[in-house]
Formats: sequence, structure tokens, C-alpha cells
Amino acid sequence: MSDEHATTPLPSKSVLDDVVDLRRYFHKHPEVSFDEHETSRYLTDRLHELGLDLETCPTETGAVALLDTGRPGKTVMLRADIDALPIQEESGVDFQSRIDGRMHACGHDAHMAIMIGVARTLIDRIWDVNGKYVFVFQPAEEIVEGAKAMIARGLLEDHRPDVVIGLHVVSFMESGTVITRPGLMWAGSDAFDVRFSGPGGHGGMMGRRGNVLAAQAFFVERLHSVVEGLEHEGVQCHTTVGNIASDGAWNIVPRGVLVQGSLRTFNDSLREQALDRLHDLLHETESEFEVKSNVDLVHGTVPLMNEPNVTRKVLEVGEELIGDRASVLGRPLTVSDDFAEFLTRIPGCYFMLGARPPGDTPPAHHSPGFRIDEAALPVGVKVLAGAASRLAAE
Repeated sequence: MSDEHATTPLPSKSVLDDVVDLRRYFHKHPEVSFDEHETSRYLTDRLHELGLDLETCPTETGAVALLDTGRPGKTVMLRADIDALPIQEESGVDFQSRIDGRMHACGHDAHMAIMIGVARTLIDRIWDVNGKYVFVFQPAEEIVEGAKAMIARGLLEDHRPDVVIGLHVVSFMESGTVITRPGLMWAGSDAFDVRFSGPGGHGGMMGRRGNVLAAQAFFVERLHSVVEGLEHEGVQCHTTVGNIASDGAWNIVPRGVLVQGSLRTFNDSLREQALDRLHDLLHETESEFEVKSNVDLVHGTVPLMNEPNVTRKVLEVGEELIGDRASVLGRPLTVSDDFAEFLTRIPGCYFMLGARPPGDTPPAHHSPGFRIDEAALPVGVKVLAGAASRLAAE
């Protein structure tokens, strides 16, 4: 069966209703990276109910299921990430998180629900589709470790997928749109822990020398300099700090302070330059304040590179289903996702599903107020299912 004659399987109303219910269930029960035990159990139960073949999951959390149509075709891997973030929810939705300090603040709840909707859609149209479909529910995307763990423990050798696809909802793009890009779409990331150490001292007597809090302020203020002028296709690399911690108090200058942040770059050369500048800034800070510093790269992932031919197929399906609401991203973005790890080994495409809710200001990902427009979810199911069946039929 050639892809020219492949049908585009469309989800039923009951499937789409179920996707919304599932998304709200997952939203109420968030679990953070590598701790997604209840989420994994629930996923496994649902996949079993659908009649899919449950496969061995290479990681302690997560789930893998197979749909084999019994007809010739390619093996398409579809991936959804499953972890939440350590954030206290303040979104105001009726189905907000039931777990203090945990929230699906990036849309992975929607990804899981959409993926189950895709599985149901393909099962409902089993006689119209070819090939095999491997549904991968991946843990620990938020610390960009889950994909590498699954790969290291044999996921790809076990299933040998020919192509991989996935999506990410985005709250800052028009709801119901599909946006992707052949080649480089998102940056790679390096998360860093910088530790400054000094003698500590009395808040009434401590000056500049040995003051680790003054040193970290100097470092953070100048951190932007490590990426200045480092650009790709007109987009500057990015760095930021997300956490600063010490054991000091109003009258205690601590002996140590931890600065946690991330660096986003678009290729190996830019990454090397930015890391060299980071070390130079640390040496300057040490000299300026007579403190010691140490930097650890705690986790990271490579830039996300879509394969052009697969991306073209995804866009073709998107255009057939939603017309000009499917489009090409103009320039790469400085966000990251470890779906990129799969793309270094398998040709594939990751696309963005616009899900901006009504209102003047889109709610930021990774913020307590994060929300999405659930009306976008059917588009995600249709495009992902359609692209999967088209790719399998090639």
C-alpha cells in the first residue's frame, strides 16, 4: 500500500471526549521525573483495556505498547512524555492538581491523553491502516534523562522503529495550529549547578572578600555575557538561573551558595564557546571575591533536529486536515526536549500544537498559572494519527 492511497484515520466523538477526560485525570494526579509510578500504572491499565500488546518498559516508570496491523508497512514510534514539575498550581482550573507542590505545568498531561486518543483511533480504523505502531510513554523529560535511559536499556533495539513522531502543546501559539520545522527546531540544553564556597562570617562584619552571596550576585548579573553574540539563524543562545540556595540568614553570611540554571545552544561549536565563557566568568568571580567555585553539568540534551522528509509528510497531513493552520516555524526556539535524543537515531518529526487559551497574555509554561485550550486536543489527535498512518504506509 503506497502512502498516496493511505487513508487518514479520524477519531470518533467518543474518542475526543475521552481525551479531554483523560487529560483532566492526569492533570489532577501529577508526578515528577522518574517518580511517575501511579501514572505508569494507570497508563498500563488503559492500554491493556484497549487491547494493545503491552511490551516490557525499559525504565522503572513509563509504558510501551504495540499495535501490529498484521499488514506490510513501516514501524512508527509515537512518543508522549509523562512527568510533571515541582510547582504549586495556581491556574484556577476546576480540575487542578491534588498533590501539593506538583503540577502538570508544561502540557504532558495533554500529551498522554492525545496519545491514547491516537491509539484508539488507529484501533478503530485497524482495517484501513498498515504497519506497526509503538506507543512510548516516556518518563523524566523535564530533566531530559528519560529518553536516554530508555535508549540505553534497549528500547530501539527491541522495536527497531523506522520513524518517530510526537508533539508538544504550546500555550503561546494560536489554538488549533500545527507548527514544525525541518532541520533545527529547538535548542540543546545543559543544566548546571554552580557552587561558590568561602569562609562564612558575621553579617555585621563580613565584607567583599570571601562573601559567597556577593559573588553569586556578581556571577548572575553577568551570566548573560556567556551567550552574547552567539547566534544561529538570527536567534541568540540563551542562559538563565532558576534557583539560588544557601544556608545563610539575616546576620549570617554562609560558607556556600548554590546557583542552578541552564544554557541553551544550537550546535556543538556554540555550546563549546558558551561553556568556555562560563568557566571564564567563574574564574573572574573567584578572583574578584576571593572565593572558590565549581560547576557541574547535571543533565542535558542535544538540539532537536527534524528529518525533512518526515516533516514534509507531517505538514502534508496537517494541511489536509486544517489547511493553512499548519505551517513552518520561521526560526528555531531556545526551548529543549529530549525527544531530540530519538531524532539522533531515527528519522522523525516533532511538531508544536498551538493551545493558547483565551485572554490577553498567554500563560507561561513552567509557571503556576499555566493553562491550555482543550479545544486544541482534537487537532493533535487527528494530525498525529494521520501522520502515523501515512508514514507507516510508505
